Amino acid sequence: MLEVQTHRSESEDLSNIAMWYAEVTNPILKAAAEALEGMAGLTIERGKPSLRISAYTEEDITVAISVEGSLKGVILLGLNYRTAFHMLQQILGDELNTNLPISDFLSESELARSALQEIANILAGRSAMHLEEVGKTCIISPPELLMKRGILLSERDFQQVVIPLNSEVGELRLAIALSPSEGDGVEKNVFVAQHIIQPRRSVVRYDFSNPEHLGRTVYLVLQRVHERYQQLLNQQSGIRMRIGLRLSAARFEKDTFINLLQRDFQWSVAAALSTGTGNGVWILTLSQSLALSLIDRWLGGPGKAISPEKKEWTPLERIALSRILELLGSAYADAWAQQGYAHPTLRLLQIFIGDLSDQTVNFQISGGALLVSHKIQVGEETGVLQWILPAESLSALISKPSHQVSISLTQTSPLSPAVRLKLSFGWRGFPISIQQLQNLKVGTVLPLQSNFLVWCEGRVIGVGQPYRRNGRLVAKIVRWHFTSLPSLSHPDNKSDERAEGAKG
Repeated sequence: MLEVQTHRSESEDLSNIAMWYAEVTNPILKAAAEALEGMAGLTIERGKPSLRISAYTEEDITVAISVEGSLKGVILLGLNYRTAFHMLQQILGDELNTNLPISDFLSESELARSALQEIANILAGRSAMHLEEVGKTCIISPPELLMKRGILLSERDFQQVVIPLNSEVGELRLAIALSPSEGDGVEKNVFVAQHIIQPRRSVVRYDFSNPEHLGRTVYLVLQRVHERYQQLLNQQSGIRMRIGLRLSAARFEKDTFINLLQRDFQWSVAAALSTGTGNGVWILTLSQSLALSLIDRWLGGPGKAISPEKKEWTPLERIALSRILELLGSAYADAWAQQGYAHPTLRLLQIFIGDLSDQTVNFQISGGALLVSHKIQVGEETGVLQWILPAESLSALISKPSHQVSISLTQTSPLSPAVRLKLSFGWRGFPISIQQLQNLKVGTVLPLQSNFLVWCEGRVIGVGQPYRRNGRLVAKIVRWHFTSLPSLSHPDNKSDERAEGAKG
């Protein structure tokens, strides 16, 4: 009898919790639908709720609304860049510039940011109004627009009831993390979300605060690689297309590989490149307007884009585009090699124009990844160049450097330090007359100077001092004149005399 009463009591508690959830959630859902339908003209359909336990923002863009009063906690409305892009297109129409990634566009466009902020304001105001209608008087703070995944919201993970909101432009996620204040009629210690919603244990939350395989060492290496990439790309584009590419410093963003591909890439052309080491695919993206400018220059034109967004590409344009993307990939591979790492082949597999989301199943890559972005300028055109690098592939490459490279060499030489150069060594004797030369024969002993000269590619670059070590004749460099490979020249008497006079 006691067991039956206990079971009945637990059932009543769960029933009370479920009723409380419905009473709190429905007004907020109504407010979200009104905000999205009113501002963007969207039709909202609710999906199946789930439980999320996290302390971080899990979407590219998150509207965060703090709640005090009868309820305490936070309301989160999250959406990815792709959904935000299409929603802003409906709101702003032709005013939306598609030449930049949506993340860059939002950081630079006050108009787009204002549109998102207005949706957040409507959501906050309507939520307060509808909650008050059911007797929940709340003080709601001005909403905050968070433009990045992985922003820490709390020192501890907290439970969130996540309700998908499906619309014509994509899925949004409404996360409600509210608890009753004292005297609300519901015991605070029994307010546990998983009592009525089972968490999806099969889905492992990605820890944005500590992405797998991406530590400080990776960032330091990539910083050096991309500094060299800026130099190489400018040099090689000048040689191949007689045009300069000016890149800004690299910007790094941690995320999952799949989520990066599911962002909006309608602003760009993209290339999938094989690393040749069995560690997956690297993705290169480039603004369409810049690609069109480079194609025009590659084909002999002045280097001006025909239009900011091109729908149809001719076979000749596609061939030129593939050559340009191969050039960008080759320069990147050289930048890695000049930092002492195994030279990735970066073989071009496929070119995509626009959407990449349908390609996620083809790459078979999961887990963490790094998005490396450069602002790039070609003439008067400005756009973005990005690399999407899987964490597993980066770790495999960085953990096995092939050799150490002189920093001064990588900064001054446009050639890869991996190229093998032949060194030549020789002594210069005392001057002799033609008659003495004619009298030389096998067995004659000639005097030698104590130092000898070192040549590379026909130029004297150093002075060495010979001595014996373990029965072998070896040399110790006592003077070194190497500067950069492009300045190497053929030897002449003057350069020999200068090097000979630098004896130590």
